[in-house]
Amino acid sequence: MSQHLLNAIVLGSIYTLFALGLTLSWGVLNVLNLAHGAIFVAGGLTAYVITKDSALSLWVVLPAALIVSGLLAVALEVVAYRPLRKRVGDVHAAELPMLIASVGAAFMLTGIGTRITGNQPVGIPDGVFHVSSHDIAGLRITNLEILIIVVALALSIGLAVFVRRSRHGRALRALAQDPYTCGLLGISPERMAIATMFVSGALAGVAGVLLTMQQSAIEAHSWEPLLLKGFAVIVLGAVGSVWGAIIAAYLLAVAEIGTVVYISGSLRDGVAFALILVLLLFRPQGLFTRTAWQRS
Repeated sequence: MSQHLLNAIVLGSIYTLFALGLTLSWGVLNVLNLAHGAIFVAGGLTAYVITKDSALSLWVVLPAALIVSGLLAVALEVVAYRPLRKRVGDVHAAELPMLIASVGAAFMLTGIGTRITGNQPVGIPDGVFHVSSHDIAGLRITNLEILIIVVALALSIGLAVFVRRSRHGRALRALAQDPYTCGLLGISPERMAIATMFVSGALAGVAGVLLTMQQSAIEAHSWEPLLLKGFAVIVLGAVGSVWGAIIAAYLLAVAEIGTVVYISGSLRDGVAFALILVLLLFRPQGLFTRTAWQRS
């Protein structure tokens, strides 16, 4: 039982990193960024490209993937999302055009990923991070699993505290409420949007590297099942709620691992999403609406 719970925590940590980026872009900028999954894969592929011919440490690879993924998200904001918002003139009316643009960006990045990988799974060399197993209180855990849990908790808790307590975090919440008034108060919506998209993409990149290492491989379409899980997490936790996304990610992971262990692996996704459907029928606004950013 304890070992299964540990597996759920590791899986939930990956879901958390992935979903937090989605909840940032959706909760702050009203961008339902379907390219987020492709940016996640870009993080893993960045790690693959820079390590296939050189022996680099994970502590070099991880920041590099983080920066590349963050810059890709910023590029989407500058090239596609911002011009669409300006052209349409209304933030909510621009949601559909931005959604369509994100679909195009996702396929474009996937095509580039397919070209890089030759449409085959690729991995990060073992020399980047030497994985070793440990027995702790009767549990078998690897140093990679410890790293995944620690990185996910550190980044997610840090982001939650930043959004709630810092001056820039309050500016993000104000931007989610009313971008026009933010501009009148001296807060630059353009700069805040760039910062938001960079953090969103960076979190996806970190998740991409860690999942690639855990599964020993990644390919250009690895984002497709994970994107659906990410949306389930942020809808369950309430759009824009950092703490909600964190808790919902772990709840989804526990439901999936429990299904695999006690029912059937083939029903893993079905049972997990059935539980989400039941929860939303009783609480359609999500579990943690009180902590979500207020959206007009």
